[in-house]
Amino acid sequence: MEISRALKRFFLWDIVLGMTLTFKHMFRKPVTLQYPTERWEAPERFRGFLGLTRDFKTGEENCIGCLNCEKACPVDCITIVTGGKGREMYAKEFYIDYMRCMYCGLCTEACPTTPKSIVHTHQYETPGFFRDDLVYEKERLYDVWEKEVNYRGPRPWGKLFGLRNAETARRPKAAPAAAAE
Repeated sequence: MEISRALKRFFLWDIVLGMTLTFKHMFRKPVTLQYPTERWEAPERFRGFLGLTRDFKTGEENCIGCLNCEKACPVDCITIVTGGKGREMYAKEFYIDYMRCMYCGLCTEACPTTPKSIVHTHQYETPGFFRDDLVYEKERLYDVWEKEVNYRGPRPWGKLFGLRNAETARRPKAAPAAAAE
């Protein structure tokens, strides 16, 4: 009889402790987001989807088709078909398989162009009904970058490329002053 009484008292105390914790959390701000309407704000150095960049002024592709990003990728999710030879080389076709990508950033570090031609964006959603929806081709990768620039503005890209601001990215340098005659 004594044991059952002690057990009832013990479990009653557990219920009181549990309810106290519940009431404490009831008045706190919720940490969940109502997903479609509220979105998580990614940190500045977040590694999201990869995007291919274009020149801010001319709209030309920055990718020179050097294949460094394809070689640096540890999971072989990048496939590039090049066109041209020597200095005229360019990326004719560019594919990224997001089913395999682990967002490590080695491809962005291997890119020799300034500004980088392949960059991480702050986009993190990968919706798709079929596996082929997660294989992004060249134009879709440019769309990812343009969507990022339209959403966040040009300023973060200037920081990313090591510039004071994006407007000075391709501004021609002033010619040295001619010697006075």
